[in-house]
Amino acid sequence: MNVITRKQWVKSISYIFLFSILISCHDSNESYLKEELTLENVDLRDDYNSVDDVAPSKDKKEDFKSFDQGFIAQTSNQALATNIPENLKIIKTASTRYKVENIEKALNDIKQMLFTQGGYISELRYDKNYNEKKNRFTIKIPKENFDTVLDGIQKFAEETDYVNISTTDVTEKYVDAQTRLQTKMEVKARLEAVLRKNAKTVKDILATENQLRTIQEEIEVVQGKLKYMSSRVAFSTIQVELYETIEYKEEPVAYTKGFGAKAKEGLAAGWNFIQDVLIGILHIWPFIILLTVVVLFFRRWRRARK
Repeated sequence: MNVITRKQWVKSISYIFLFSILISCHDSNESYLKEELTLENVDLRDDYNSVDDVAPSKDKKEDFKSFDQGFIAQTSNQALATNIPENLKIIKTASTRYKVENIEKALNDIKQMLFTQGGYISELRYDKNYNEKKNRFTIKIPKENFDTVLDGIQKFAEETDYVNISTTDVTEKYVDAQTRLQTKMEVKARLEAVLRKNAKTVKDILATENQLRTIQEEIEVVQGKLKYMSSRVAFSTIQVELYETIEYKEEPVAYTKGFGAKAKEGLAAGWNFIQDVLIGILHIWPFIILLTVVVLFFRRWRRARK
């Protein structure tokens, strides 16, 4: 009896323990699902609330708009700015073609503008054909007035066919030439010192002077290159082509001659007739001589009969 009772007691305890474990697992699953759903709901609400909170107000929208406009303007200004730092050696050139209403007036206006901007026209060529007039010329303008002159030319034009701007950076070449010039100047100074102090004999003096002459020629070559690059940098070049379209007028096929034209033709025809008669006489001069001899002979024969 005690044995059976003990077995039943152990089974009862085991059942209770298992049942309690199952219940606890079920509760934990429900609580986990509830907690997960709650967290998801909270996240969604927080996201939507955060969107509403972050939505810019009217003042902020205006601030953003002004910031965007300022940034765009700043970017545009940076893109359009052509100010070149002083330490850079940039050669600027442009090639342009414009249509104008009156090519002579446009050229005079451009010349006046160049006079005020310190520029000049170095080359000019004028062409004309049956449908247009063309003026091609080269402008030399100080680099600081390059954009001003380029914009000013466009104001005199009806249409702009093209504007091509190019730049060439010669800073490296310029600095290299300056360095070589400085080195050659130092060599020249040392040779002059040698000539003054150490050259004793005529042979040494002549050799030193020969080296000085050679180094002086090299210095002048480098100085010439520096002056050329400086002038190219200081004055920009603009190739301009202006053209004016003209209406093609065909020549009349027939027209009525006036009195002057008819009189001129009559005089020319009379003179041509005289020339033809004289030339004809020259062609038949043997017959004329023969006829003259026959007439003279006939007249003498007739007198003799009488």
